[in-house]
Amino acid sequence: MSGASTLPVHAGEIQYKSLGMKTEIFDPDGKSIEDTGTPGELVITRPHPSFPLCFWGDKNDEKLRDAYFNFYPGIWRQGDFIVKNPRTGGFILLGRSDGVLNRNGVRIGTSEIYSVMERFSDRIEDSLCVGQRRPEDSDERILLFVKMRPGNALTKSLKSEINEVITKNLSSRHLPSFIFQVEDIPYTVTGKKVEIAVKQIVSGSTFKPSGTVVNPSSLQLYYEYRDLEQVLKASVKLAAKL
Repeated sequence: MSGASTLPVHAGEIQYKSLGMKTEIFDPDGKSIEDTGTPGELVITRPHPSFPLCFWGDKNDEKLRDAYFNFYPGIWRQGDFIVKNPRTGGFILLGRSDGVLNRNGVRIGTSEIYSVMERFSDRIEDSLCVGQRRPEDSDERILLFVKMRPGNALTKSLKSEINEVITKNLSSRHLPSFIFQVEDIPYTVTGKKVEIAVKQIVSGSTFKPSGTVVNPSSLQLYYEYRDLEQVLKASVKLAAKL
């Protein structure tokens, strides 16, 4: 995806496809849904100029195939969730597809949530949205973590305000199941939020931080949210004391 000097610019959108790239949007079954306004997988259906020859040390190209060609056999899957705006013709990247929220079969890009959270930047410094599905869970729930600005706290009224704005600007399907206040949010050295690792942690896995995480100690903050029942009980007790 790239810019185009002959096309209008719309906030939050990429103007069009790069020259030489047969870019499309697929649903999970491999059907093109580009012109429907429905989010899907960013794929490339023909060989392209920047195609990598191999991964370093991947003698049989197994890692290359696993990374890009296993989801849709023979078709490059970039690993990004994207949608085309039917009105403008521009494209909106919604986040990594392996970090996409999936509630009752409805796929939601985390960037949709973040775009709304920017409205609270006077009180909320940062936010992280992940899906949680533990072995005992029948469906995925959405957890929204917020890092407050100094002198601010996540109050009941602020939670209600966040839910109201999300419902108004997105839909009730985008509403987080729970909103929690945390001290820090993990980032990579390239400035990306570490969503997938937190998703794995809150869903019951143990994650070993790599050298790409700038603040690896922040990941420890999320292990307690595996047991939501205990977290909620503790919150009720604290609220009663206050």
